[in-house]
Amino acid sequence: MSEWQEYTLGDIVDIKHGYAFRGDFFSETPTIDILVTPGNFKIGGGFKSSKLKYYNGVIPNDYILSCGDIIVTMTDLSKQADTLGYSAKVPNDPEKTFLHNQRIGLLKFKDKSFDKDFIYWLLRAEHYQKFVAGSATGATVKHSSPSRIRAFKFKAPTSNVLRKKIAKILSNYDDLIENNLKRIKLLEESARLTYEEWFLRFRIDGKKLDVDPATNLPFGWEEVKLGDVCELNYGKALVASNRKGGEYPVYGSSGIVGQHDEYICNGKGIILGRKGNVGSVFWSEANFYPIDTCFYITSKISLYFIYFLLKNMSFINNDAAVPGLNRSAAYLMKCTIPEEMLVEHFTKTIKTLFSQIQNYENQNQVLKEARNILLPRLMTGMIDTDDMDVAV
Repeated sequence: MSEWQEYTLGDIVDIKHGYAFRGDFFSETPTIDILVTPGNFKIGGGFKSSKLKYYNGVIPNDYILSCGDIIVTMTDLSKQADTLGYSAKVPNDPEKTFLHNQRIGLLKFKDKSFDKDFIYWLLRAEHYQKFVAGSATGATVKHSSPSRIRAFKFKAPTSNVLRKKIAKILSNYDDLIENNLKRIKLLEESARLTYEEWFLRFRIDGKKLDVDPATNLPFGWEEVKLGDVCELNYGKALVASNRKGGEYPVYGSSGIVGQHDEYICNGKGIILGRKGNVGSVFWSEANFYPIDTCFYITSKISLYFIYFLLKNMSFINNDAAVPGLNRSAAYLMKCTIPEEMLVEHFTKTIKTLFSQIQNYENQNQVLKEARNILLPRLMTGMIDTDDMDVAV
């Protein structure tokens, strides 16, 4: 087995503080300029693109991040500090500019001979994150600093070839996961386009449907109220402390907000945002627990069709008492329902696409679990990689 020795992180990298971008230039309207925040870090490390903050002001050149830059979060709002210190890489997105915001550290390598990806994965290892969280300051909001992070001591192979090999093994898992995510996105786009082609443009397999001049809809279609075709059921309250464990996803208006050991909805289902993210629509492939910030949908019509129907409707805050989606008002919204045979045909088509999506999601879950098992073992030398045939 190759020789390992102890290093101090500060001998290899410096950590540059971000810039305090002015709050009056934060934008609710999407722009190409993205403020990187602690919310862009996943638990366990890696970049999270689901909740972006936009900026619409003057940008100092020294605080523009580059694709592949390694960043760490130095602030965490959770009591457990479960993202504090973890690393992420700036995404490769030529349509966006990622800004080096305050409380985000940018790694600057002093030792150019040390493999950058090895350090990236080291900063996603649990023993490193526990060190950072253990030295954090603050009661409610946890903080770390460049000096605390640089003080971390670790063991690594003296051979940079071996360091590259370890990083490559872990990166290969992320590459497979990313490829599956791209496939999922293509399948989701195919499903969306199928709905729009059939039910908004009235074209089935390239052929335009005949339209009734009296209704401007294809013959056999009808305009009805949303309340005629589905029911919006209230989710149930569930305190945050009960969303930490269990096998069933807990849904709110923003998507999955935890896990629980019980479920309300049996099987596949639809979640509709009621408070906060009003009108957001999510599909759950398995049993789930909707909470009181959302509705869950039941219908006598195919849920596959209802899912896309809801995604193409414009919901607004229409509850005068408490800002949110008023169920009675939603029931009065008009929607178009095609003939039953066409809905059945659409359901069969979409089921095939959703089945493929679920297969890729299952693959990713297995890949993530395998990667997370390997990560601490590779980073502490428990697994001998000397004889592994890995191209670096």
